[in-house]
Amino acid sequence: MICKRRYQSMIFIPFLVVFAYAQTSNRYREFKHIINANVGFAHGTRGMNIYTLIALRSCVSAKDVGVLDQMLNDPDPIVRMASAHVLADLGNKGKQALQAQLDKTADVSERGTLTQALNDAASPAYRPILQYPLTNAERDRIRGCPAKSQ
Repeated sequence: MICKRRYQSMIFIPFLVVFAYAQTSNRYREFKHIINANVGFAHGTRGMNIYTLIALRSCVSAKDVGVLDQMLNDPDPIVRMASAHVLADLGNKGKQALQAQLDKTADVSERGTLTQALNDAASPAYRPILQYPLTNAERDRIRGCPAKSQ
């Protein structure tokens, strides 16, 4: 009887793991969609801008650090840059995730992206992403989550 209960609980554990992964991947896809909906184009080049950062930052909180950390390994460099800057804006927990990624990254370009995000957030002139001055018309162009109150 005890063996049967143990077997039943062992079947339940993989289900929980798959369910937890599905939740994370849904959030990942949601954030990636928000980034892609708010990228800018200049001189025929796709790039991150303040709209990208505001849209993503308005959708995340400290509980999303793990998802943003995963996004630092995305094949799309715009997703990696936006994730790095938003992580830096999330305070110590986000900065610790960036530093951990920086410590294990060998690629010079990726190290530069992570270092830039950390340096920007450490600057005395740094302004939190959601406090960036925009007109109402500019804020209306942002496609993503509505700004959360801090």
